[in-house]
Amino acid sequence: MRITTPKHQQPLSCEGCPLYKVGKGFVPDQIVEHEDYCFFGEAPGSTEIVEGTPFVGQAGFVLKNWMIRQVPLLQMALEKGRVSFRNILHCLPPEVQGRPYPKGETRRQAEAHCRQYHSEIKAPVVILCGEVPQRFFFGPELEAEDQTDKRLGHELKGVMGRIGRVYERDGKRWVFAPHPAYILRQPALIRHGQEALKIAVGVDKTLEPAYVPWETALERL
Repeated sequence: MRITTPKHQQPLSCEGCPLYKVGKGFVPDQIVEHEDYCFFGEAPGSTEIVEGTPFVGQAGFVLKNWMIRQVPLLQMALEKGRVSFRNILHCLPPEVQGRPYPKGETRRQAEAHCRQYHSEIKAPVVILCGEVPQRFFFGPELEAEDQTDKRLGHELKGVMGRIGRVYERDGKRWVFAPHPAYILRQPALIRHGQEALKIAVGVDKTLEPAYVPWETALERL
């Protein structure tokens, strides 16, 4: 992946992170003063690193032009400057098995270290794009669900199986959506992304998580 000079270099506050000096650049979150909606992605890409702004590359184009533009309430909020864009990590990590995101303990430490840059989320609706932000905020819930599915011999739901899911927590609605980079690779899935955003603004039916504890599942067998 070719990257020109990053707009921002990693600050000294990144020392101690396993991605310090191996990650590329640093991209602050784009947070508006009066946010109605907040989007979370994984990490900035090469275009974001150069421009110093999240969601301005190809994935950002998909999100803003293929998805948000199809949901009038979200489009109006974006035009009025009431939509924030954030990432879990703030540098571009080196690729691991062809994917620019760390794994295992490196991932855990990097995500924990980047928490210092996560300011208060004031938006009443938070859209989590993809597996990384979904597990960052709802890891225990999704892990418990995975374990139940494994014990029942079911396939794990993954991102596509959780599209449109809504959690109510901390006075906010947390909505699960596919990552626009995934849609970029499989454009036929664009409708699923649009439907998730319609659920986020309350246009379409909310899909509540149907998690069944393992003990309850055993009783039903």
